[in-house]
Amino acid sequence: MNLRPLGTVCRAYFAIVTVSMLFGPSVMGFADQTNPTKPVVSPKPKTSAPKSSVPAKPTAGPSAGGSLKPTAVQPAQKTQRSEISTRPTVKETRATAKNSPVITKNHNGTVVDIHDPKRGMDIHHGLDGSRRISVQRSDGSRLVTERGHAGYVQRNYSFHGHDFVRRSYYFHGRQYDHFYRDYVYRGVYLNVYAPGYYYPPAFYGWAYYPWGVPIAYDWGWSGSAWFDFYRGFFTPFAVYPSPAFWLTDYLIATDLQAAYTAEEAQPSGVPAALNQREGSPGNEGNVSTWAWNGQQYEMTFKGSHCGNLSVVRWDDDGVVLSRADFNGFKATYVGRFQNPGTIVGSVTWYPPGHAPGVGTWTATFTPVAQPYPGNLAGSSPLTPEVKQLIAEEVRNQLALENSEASQTAQKQDVDPGSSGIARLLADGHPHIFVVGDGLDVTDVSSGQECHLSDSDALQLVTRPAESATSANLVVKASKGGVECHTGSTVSIGLTDLQEMQNHMREMIDQGLQELQAKQGNGGLQSEPTSAQGNPTQTQYAAIAPPPDPRDESDLKTQIQQADQAESEVMSNN
Repeated sequence: MNLRPLGTVCRAYFAIVTVSMLFGPSVMGFADQTNPTKPVVSPKPKTSAPKSSVPAKPTAGPSAGGSLKPTAVQPAQKTQRSEISTRPTVKETRATAKNSPVITKNHNGTVVDIHDPKRGMDIHHGLDGSRRISVQRSDGSRLVTERGHAGYVQRNYSFHGHDFVRRSYYFHGRQYDHFYRDYVYRGVYLNVYAPGYYYPPAFYGWAYYPWGVPIAYDWGWSGSAWFDFYRGFFTPFAVYPSPAFWLTDYLIATDLQAAYTAEEAQPSGVPAALNQREGSPGNEGNVSTWAWNGQQYEMTFKGSHCGNLSVVRWDDDGVVLSRADFNGFKATYVGRFQNPGTIVGSVTWYPPGHAPGVGTWTATFTPVAQPYPGNLAGSSPLTPEVKQLIAEEVRNQLALENSEASQTAQKQDVDPGSSGIARLLADGHPHIFVVGDGLDVTDVSSGQECHLSDSDALQLVTRPAESATSANLVVKASKGGVECHTGSTVSIGLTDLQEMQNHMREMIDQGLQELQAKQGNGGLQSEPTSAQGNPTQTQYAAIAPPPDPRDESDLKTQIQQADQAESEVMSNN
């Protein structure tokens, strides 16, 4: 930071705060943590590729359809875990000393990523205002939390000599699990979705083939806040010729409902000004005004601009602000909302030439109004043509899962290379992907960063080069604002692409459960007798180690640890 001479007023403010600090309480300390290490994973034996074909019709004997015949992909020999990032080009990456946090900033100086080796923690701030926290622990488990979304704890285990992963998700008091096979493709470590249960073959046939007559279905979404908000982006099909179309609307709607819930948990926008007081506990006599300039707050004391504050965090869970004065004085403010227009919390001062000190602070402001529902300026909707492509992809995934179910019933191991994106990238056909989690990517043409969010649609048109660890996809639908424009080509890392396919399969399985429960009602056709029956749990899911009872509380603790990590980083930079 370039220091500039302080006026008399700013020097007076600095002196007041320093005196208040020196006579205040003792300095807060931070506990160190053990530096975690990643588990060593043994090489994988080869497994047989599934003979994927369309499901048989439940009432008609042999399959009337053709075979998908996916290209079998041999598993790569696993040597080490690779983490491939598609993070857009950044301006600056800084680490002050060995084992010190590494900070990544974008071109306007905003902190995008923090890697804290002491805690094994990575923090990413998305273009949409989201914050994702990932922690790799010394026992090999991984914790991931994101504001407004389900957090999960991931643990590895072995079955039949193969590496599996169990993710235990926690959201609003609900716990559920998903399972994955480890797989290395083009040197990139992937988790490929492995269903926790399979349905009877005839049920997949009923879900795969068209219904005799298209049906209308009332979802009951009219008047819902999320549906009104996204009405310019998503329109349900008028009729459903097959379950694949019904599952398509189920997938999109479920994602948009989750996105709306997450949006409500995001900061609605920082206020234009904060009037704050700080000082020793019970004596907050130092008063200043902080005005937002579009990128940060400018601190004004008695009419003089004395320094700036960066917003580290501003959401329903609290506020973290990092202050840097022009004379080198620094401070970190941590607070929570006492009411919609008041923040109460603590401040840690870092004056040059003095030991740090702590005090209290209070800020008042006028809350920023929430955006008007349905105002998605610049959005490009999910057209009927794009939704048709999604329905076809859903249908293909149903055929794949039917083949896996058949293999599993015959006690054969399913090849993750033929179940994941390795098959999709090798078959020479275009494929549609639906975004299941927020992602910052790079526009290939402009080199500029842009955002993708839940239910945005992307199409893979061209197969990437053999050595590529990312793929170029065309944006087919997005929601405007900071999101990637429809028609633009963006680069997606293989890890993120696999997670998109995982999410589609997870949502299809969830939708199949809903479809089975509602069949015969609301206009839905009834499943034939041959398709009836409960799903069967897979062996690898049955023997998976159970979740730790402390997982949910550990996820909450990591949010607090991330606040502390960001506070430390911003105070020292």
